[in-house]
Amino acid sequence: MQLKHAIELRNVLRDNKVIMAYNGTVSDELMLTLADMLKARLIAHDDSKRSKLIFSVFMEGVQNLIWHGSAHDDDAGMILITERDNEITIMCGNRIHKNETLQLKERLHQIEGADKDAIRQMYREGMSTASEHEGPGAGLGLLEIARRSTHPISYTFEEVDENNVDFILSATI
Repeated sequence: MQLKHAIELRNVLRDNKVIMAYNGTVSDELMLTLADMLKARLIAHDDSKRSKLIFSVFMEGVQNLIWHGSAHDDDAGMILITERDNEITIMCGNRIHKNETLQLKERLHQIEGADKDAIRQMYREGMSTASEHEGPGAGLGLLEIARRSTHPISYTFEEVDENNVDFILSATI
């Protein structure tokens, strides 16, 4: 990257009130490091109840990247955290195969059209059947993020090529 592009990137990050940005392979070790950095910032600036909500959404989002991400740099995860008007927005994204998007879109559509009570009910139903599910993917993480967010979650699927899309999920607290 040229220096002028680094300065442009820094200015875009500042203009968008980005307090944390990461793009690359996401691992358990990285999650713990970023979590410690986020905790330190929250302790300095937030009340404990709100900090727990923010931290919970962050952890769920990053765990989704770990479980559903790729070790390939081109498919790497992205984490962006912004702070604007006393609200924290956490965005997590990764590249996924198109054939994995249909079920995810259906789940997101269910969550998108639900109020907080319906989301709680979906979460309870998911918890009662989670023991039957092998591994991640039951959608409980998405429901947990939606439960903890103070605004409806938002998301996008951006086509990369005929086989892949970039998926980004955003939650605000």
